[in-house]
Amino acid sequence: MVRPIDAPSFPTYTPPADTPAPVQVGTREYYEQRLADFETRNPGMTPPDYYMGYGDKYMERFASLDSTDLSPAGLAWRDRTTLALQTAIEDYRIRDPQGFAELERNPAAFREFAFGTHPDAYVDSGLYQLSAQDLTVIALTPDINDVLSQEGIDQTKLTIGKLDIDNLPGILGATAEQYLHDAGPFAFTPQGLGIGLGKQGERLFDRLTEQDWFPSLDKLPTVAVPDIRDLVPDIDLPDDVPGVPFI
Repeated sequence: MVRPIDAPSFPTYTPPADTPAPVQVGTREYYEQRLADFETRNPGMTPPDYYMGYGDKYMERFASLDSTDLSPAGLAWRDRTTLALQTAIEDYRIRDPQGFAELERNPAAFREFAFGTHPDAYVDSGLYQLSAQDLTVIALTPDINDVLSQEGIDQTKLTIGKLDIDNLPGILGATAEQYLHDAGPFAFTPQGLGIGLGKQGERLFDRLTEQDWFPSLDKLPTVAVPDIRDLVPDIDLPDDVPGVPFI
C-alpha cells in the first residue's frame, strides 16, 4: 500500500505593512492596483475608500467622455488631470513611504489628503483655459452627493478661488470657438444660437443620466402615442352626392 505524502506547506509571504509598492501612474488600473497593494500589506484592514469609491469611479467616468462631450482641449485637460492626480499620490509615497502607509490605514484622513490635491491638479492642468461648454460638462460629471460632501465643497471653494480675472479672455475665446464648432455654418444666423444650445443641452443631459439619483432610462414608464387616424372622426357620407362625380 502506498501512503500519500503530505506536501510541505509554506507560509504566504506578506510584504511589510509600511513598505508600499510603486504603481505606474497614468493608467486606468492605477487605483485598483493601489488598493491591491494595500490589501496585500494589511490583510483584513479597511482600505481607503477613495481608491475605488472616488478615484477609480471618476477616472472611468471621465475616460468614457469623447469628442461629442468635450472639445479637444477638454479631452487633453482630462488626460493631464488624471496623470496629475495619480502622480500626487505616488509623490507622497516616494517622499514618505511610512507616512503614506500610515495615512492609508486611516481612510478619512487619506480621503482628505487626496481631495486636497485636486484643486492644483485641476487648475495646473489648464482648467481655466477651457470653454464654458467644457466647464459645465466637467462640473456635472461627478455625482451630486460627492459634490455636496464636505470634501467636495472644500475642493470647489479652493478651485474657484484659483480663478483669476486674467483667465476670463481665454475662457471667452474658447467658448466662442466651441460655439462656432457647434453651430457650424449657422453660427451667424438666428438659428445658430438654438443649435449651439441644443448641442450643449444634449451633453448636459448625458451627464445627468450618469448621476446616481437619475432613474434608469430603461425603467422610465412608456407613454403610448396615439395613432393619428384615431384622432380623426369618422364621417359618414351619403352614397350619392348630387353634383360630385364618383360619390
